Amino acid sequence: MTMTSTLTAQFPQPPTSTTLLYRICVAERKLGVSRSTIYRLVNEGQLELIKIGKRSSRITAASLHALIERSKAEH
Repeated sequence: MTMTSTLTAQFPQPPTSTTLLYRICVAERKLGVSRSTIYRLVNEGQLELIKIGKRSSRITAASLHALIERSKAEH
């Protein structure tokens, strides 16, 4: 299994989204949580963080949407 297929299986991309990465502050607003919660979710493996350069980080849209879908399924 390739890295791409592994990520696709774990974090499926919604068909209507064209955004690939979200800034941390955007992910916070979309989920309605704090910055520390975003990083906790990253550490728990529920969100995927991508480093861009030395000081930039982004959350993948696929992992954010997958977290929302998993949360919907739990309730």
